[in-house]
Amino acid sequence: MLLIFFCQSIFSCFFSASAPEKTAFSGSAAATLHTFTLLCLLILPFLHAAPVSAATHFPRYPVIENNVRFWEKIYSRYSTSQAVVHDSENLAIIYDVIPIVNHRLPGSAKINKPIFRGIKNKYVTILRRLAKNTTPRGSEEKRVLALFGKTNRTRLQTAANSIRIQIGQKDRFEEGVIRSGAYIDQIKKIFKQKGLPEDLAYLPHVESSFNHRAYSKFGASGIWQFTRSTGKQFLSINYAVDERQDPILASYAAASFLQNNYKSLKNWPLAVTAYNYGPAGMRRAQKAHGGYEQIFRHYRQGHFKFASRNFYSEFLAALRVARKLEQSATLKIKKPLKTLRLQLPAFMAASDVSTHFRISMGTLKKLNPALRKAVFQGKKYIPKGYILHLPKNGQQQHLLTSIPSRLYHSKQKPTRFYRVRSGDTAGKIAEKFGVSLRSLRKTNNLNKHATIFVGQNLRIPGNSVSSGRSRKNISQTQKKTSRQSSAAGIPVLADGKKSKPNWKKIQTARSVVLGELSVREIQQKENSRSGTITIQPEESVELLADWLNVKPDAIRRLNSFQIKRLLQPDESIQIPLNKISGKKFEEKRFDFHLETEEDFFNVYKIVGVTSYTVEKGDTVWEICRRKFDLPLWLLKKYNTNLNFSGLRSSQQLTIPIVKTI
Repeated sequence: MLLIFFCQSIFSCFFSASAPEKTAFSGSAAATLHTFTLLCLLILPFLHAAPVSAATHFPRYPVIENNVRFWEKIYSRYSTSQAVVHDSENLAIIYDVIPIVNHRLPGSAKINKPIFRGIKNKYVTILRRLAKNTTPRGSEEKRVLALFGKTNRTRLQTAANSIRIQIGQKDRFEEGVIRSGAYIDQIKKIFKQKGLPEDLAYLPHVESSFNHRAYSKFGASGIWQFTRSTGKQFLSINYAVDERQDPILASYAAASFLQNNYKSLKNWPLAVTAYNYGPAGMRRAQKAHGGYEQIFRHYRQGHFKFASRNFYSEFLAALRVARKLEQSATLKIKKPLKTLRLQLPAFMAASDVSTHFRISMGTLKKLNPALRKAVFQGKKYIPKGYILHLPKNGQQQHLLTSIPSRLYHSKQKPTRFYRVRSGDTAGKIAEKFGVSLRSLRKTNNLNKHATIFVGQNLRIPGNSVSSGRSRKNISQTQKKTSRQSSAAGIPVLADGKKSKPNWKKIQTARSVVLGELSVREIQQKENSRSGTITIQPEESVELLADWLNVKPDAIRRLNSFQIKRLLQPDESIQIPLNKISGKKFEEKRFDFHLETEEDFFNVYKIVGVTSYTVEKGDTVWEICRRKFDLPLWLLKKYNTNLNFSGLRSSQQLTIPIVKTI
């Protein structure tokens, strides 16, 4: 850059004279210019060959300077025991920094909530008073007014409605930098191989602090926080494997996703923002306003709110702060794990891998984060083709060549499940399928009373009851379970009545209570076979098509749907069954909903319930996303009679209170 500037300066000296002077070069001056031109031409190829700076790909526009500086402070100055009170439109305006109970401690949100409410009300009152009379009363009002410089009453009134509280991230960010050491160099290589800027490898600092176990309430998973629908485009995601949880595999997917964004938008700030907002949304914004700076200033449509508007600024801040911390002598940054890799030629049980390679289940989990709990619980085999990671040592190298063929399986373990009906008890179901009550409880996370609910889908474990156990003993266990359930006041019992679960008593319910997942009204017409299903939360045409092994258009044609038509929970639609049986479809569907709930309850727990009265204009989506930050399926689980197509004003909803484990 300095050489280019120097060249420009020299040329300006030659050509800044008036026109007559330009034609009056001496022979010496002309020779000097000729020599200098040749020198620049010789240097130019080397300038092109030099690495392109981060500023070239990721410019720090003046319009976002305040935002970038704000996030640098959040990442490097303020901890999770501090809250920054600021203006959401102009991040240079920070009203206060207050101490709070560490945001990461259990129960902190409940303690901090009134503190946040109080500090917010304080500044709302000050700003509204100043909006009525810009002459400050007292030092506090004078200080607040000085933050705005020259302003007017309208701006102050707007500011009163734009107060936001951001919790500091310094300690969490430092932990992320420590964790990133295990992956960052390999991720950079992945992006370089794809021809992408290596600095994109720092994006997980914004998404997850490089925590591969990170899981959001809405199903985003892993260091790159892929949702299931986006992740499915690049990764394997099923009840046995979730490659979003593997930092390296997920990084290949992130590279492809970002590469597609750039091809579509031709601009890295927009491509990075599209990682948060979605490529389709950014194309609409680009069409409306052109470049990034204009979009940042003027675009306010759809869900392009604070998070999306600040995403690129957060990335620039994270990039700068992380690089500084990487040079810190005080942080002990993790090093990459060295492993042996084995691509499995067939299905294999995790317990057999543990035994043969003489490693603990804990080590196997650590080296293979993509393997789901179902694999380690023995519900599923490690899939055929999976690249297994093992400790790198001579013993493992030898054992790689001596795996007995009996440990391999030609097929995956099937999923068996049963939908609870009136009059059922866990004991009866265990007896019906020839399994132990204990294994049924363990497989479905049932409580000590083996409480079940009408409509609940129970996974049937694969292990059979031992031959020494009589049907009489099973029946006695079943009767005992029924008496225990009745005594405990559990709502769905063996009396044939359907009852709404009493969630106030069962506050930490982890058993899966899913909606109707069966295929009904199966019809055969010539060479076409179809069935009818009831749509559940989180399902889409694309997801159903994946389970059915058909293209989405096959479902749309069968139901006369327009291409942009979205599925609504509780509606009935037809599905084609030409490529897969109804039973196999039900198995895949059950696995999906079970994995969704299991992933959620691995990270969150229900600590109680509250109620909400529906207001005029409310939609189910707004109640879930904006008011209570809940996934749709969880709201449905606590409100079985909820009508997704329309809410009644003054309708009472039961709202679960969710806390991070």
